[in-house]
Amino acid sequence: MLRGKPADGYRQLPVYIHILKTVYPNSYISMHKSSTDEFMYLFIALRPLMRGFQFCRPVVVVDGAHLDGPYKGTFVSASTLDGAGCILPLAYGIVDTENDSSWTWFFQNFKNAFGERDNMCVVSDRNESIIKSVSMVFPNVPHFACIWHIWKNVCTKYRRSKAVLSDIFYSMAKAYRKDEVDKLMAKVERIDQRVAQYLKNAGYEKWSRVHATVNRGRMMTSNIAECINGCLVEARELPIIDFLEQTRMLFGSWNCKNREIASYTKHTLGRKFEDILVSNTIKCSRMKVVASSEYLYSVYELGIRYIVCLERKTCTCGRFQLDEIPCPHAIAVLKSKNITDLHPYCSDYYKPEALANTYELPMVPMPDKKDWTAPKEILEEIVLPPIYKRMPGRPKKGRKKFVNEKITSSTNSCGRCGHEGHNRKTCNFIPK
Repeated sequence: MLRGKPADGYRQLPVYIHILKTVYPNSYISMHKSSTDEFMYLFIALRPLMRGFQFCRPVVVVDGAHLDGPYKGTFVSASTLDGAGCILPLAYGIVDTENDSSWTWFFQNFKNAFGERDNMCVVSDRNESIIKSVSMVFPNVPHFACIWHIWKNVCTKYRRSKAVLSDIFYSMAKAYRKDEVDKLMAKVERIDQRVAQYLKNAGYEKWSRVHATVNRGRMMTSNIAECINGCLVEARELPIIDFLEQTRMLFGSWNCKNREIASYTKHTLGRKFEDILVSNTIKCSRMKVVASSEYLYSVYELGIRYIVCLERKTCTCGRFQLDEIPCPHAIAVLKSKNITDLHPYCSDYYKPEALANTYELPMVPMPDKKDWTAPKEILEEIVLPPIYKRMPGRPKKGRKKFVNEKITSSTNSCGRCGHEGHNRKTCNFIPK
C-alpha cells in the first residue's frame, strides 16, 4: 500500500464541490469517504443536465473507464440521447474501483437525483456488478445488453463462425418483427448451434429490440458512453480536480452547441429523426393504399400487404410503433388522406419543443481557482487520497484492441516486387 504520493487535489475536493453547488444550485452532488477519511466515491449530476433528462427518452447508458493519474480509480458516467440524436450526459463521478458496492452507490445516487420514470431502462456491457446493482436499486427497471459486447463474447467463444454470423446477428438484434428474428435464428442454428444456444441463454429480451419489455428506441449499444470515455482519454491522466473540470467543460461545450442547434430547430423534428422521416417519405412513392375504415388501412408493397392503424400508430412492419416515427406505409396512408404535417404522428421526444426544453438551462462557467471561497467548515474538511496498491510491471497507456479494431496489419511485403503475402525466395515476379 502506498501513502507517500502528493495529495493530487483530493484535499481540495470539498471546496470544489462547494463551488459547484454554488454555481449550479439544485444540483445533486455527493461524496463518500472511508471511516479514516480516504476518498471512495463521488457523484455529480448538474442541474442543467438533470432537467434535460425529463424531455428525453428514459434510456440510460452507463459505463466506466480507468483513470491513469497518480491515484488510480474509475470514471463512471450515465448518459442518454436527446431529441436530435446527440449525446446528453446525465451524471458522472469517480469510484475507487468497479465492484458491487461502488455501482450500487452510483445507482442509488442516480435514483435520488433523477427518480424512476415509466418505461425506463439501463443499457451497458455485461458487467456483472452493473447488472446486479440495477436489479437491487431499480427492481422494476429492465437492464439491456450492448449488442456490440454480446457479439464480442460470441467472437471470443466461437471464433470459427464469427465471420459468417456477424451480419445475421446484427440483423436479428435490430429486427422490427419477431418472425424475422425466428427466421434469422434458424439460419444461425444451421451454421453453428452453439452460437444459437448462447444467444438464447443470454435472453432475447436482453439484445433483441423487438423482444425488449420497454421501447429502448435506437439505443442498441453503449457507444455514447464509450464516446464520452474516448473524449476524456488525455484528461484521465490529470489530477482529480483538473480531470473533473475537463469533464465539466466538455459537457458544457456539448450543451452550448446542442442548445444553439435547438434554438433554430423550430419547424422540423430533431436532426437525426427528421432525416429518418424524410427517408421514409421517399420510400412510400409506389405503394397502393386501400381503406378499411377511418383509421385502418391496407398498404401493398411489392405484393406484400401491411396493415396500418393511424389511431394506435402501428404498422405490421413494426417500424411505426418501435421508432415512433411514421414508417413508409403509414406515410403512404397519410398522403392518400392529403395530410402533409406528419409531426403529430411522431414521438413527442423528437419534437422541437422537447429539444428546446432539454437545453433551456445553460451550463455556466466556473470561477478561477484563485477566486474560490468556502466556509471554514468546508476548508477544514479532511479528504485523504485513496489507499491504492501499485500493480507490478510498467503501466499500460492504451487499451488492448481487438483484432477487428486494428486499422493496419503487420503483413510483410516482398522486397523484390513489393506485393504482400510472400518474400524474395518465393517470389514469382519476372521483370520484362
